Amino acid sequence: MNEFLKEYISLKENFVKHHENEASVLALYEFADRLSKHTEKEAIEVLVDVYQLLYKMESAYKLYESIYDKTDRKQIKKFLGLKDLNESHGDRFATPRPLNKKERLKREERKKLLPKFRYHPDPLETGSFIEGEAKICPCCGKESNTYYVKSPYAVDDVDYLCPVCISNGEAAKKFDADFIQDVDDDFVPDKEKRDELFYRTPGYLSWQGEYWLYCCNDYCAYLGSVGTKELKEMGIAEEVFEEYNKRKEFNDIEEYLEKDGSICGYLFRCLHCGKHHLWVDVD
Repeated sequence: MNEFLKEYISLKENFVKHHENEASVLALYEFADRLSKHTEKEAIEVLVDVYQLLYKMESAYKLYESIYDKTDRKQIKKFLGLKDLNESHGDRFATPRPLNKKERLKREERKKLLPKFRYHPDPLETGSFIEGEAKICPCCGKESNTYYVKSPYAVDDVDYLCPVCISNGEAAKKFDADFIQDVDDDFVPDKEKRDELFYRTPGYLSWQGEYWLYCCNDYCAYLGSVGTKELKEMGIAEEVFEEYNKRKEFNDIEEYLEKDGSICGYLFRCLHCGKHHLWVDVD
């Protein structure tokens, strides 16, 4: 057994043992970084397995396509399996790469410079804002390294909006845009609350569009996407599912709910009583 495979087996055991926690996921990504610098076939084969474990199916397929033995029936079968997974899933459901300690400290410093959103307190952590190469905000015309990952609901496509133009309402005004698709229809808020949610709050990524929950006569704060595993880790699974099941929407979601999966949960928390609420969406 080569050294690459030995390390992979150890990391995989840790990944499973700790239920895919951030530390075990980060260790796999860092291992993948090291493997990608090697040209030996043994290293590349292991890298394919790492990508599969992280559900990066497009990456695994493209890499394996370049090395598999077209005369080996076992390798052909693996290749065809990866091809199917690439076509159906690609890298869409890949386990996100966690930040290391240094990266997280830097992000926390950058967060302090972002505007505050009452109903979406951490849009960088939830993935509604992304950081990358500087882009020109189409609203204010200024460069920003942090921008909205989606386009608002508007007649024209509007990309790379900066956080400031969303928070001050200028983007909604300029493009006659909303940022939220829908809300609980039995809640009638005052105009100020509704305007803040629809025109000055970044939405979130979901299968069928945002659906915002409310509690205590106010909209809730959106915390991010979750699965059953994440809810259990937070110690709130029982209370959240009990409340959700009373709404009689999807059945038996405890078994199938997966963060960013085909059946995904979106977690909210009341700004007043602190109770958590769950919305579920499917592909």
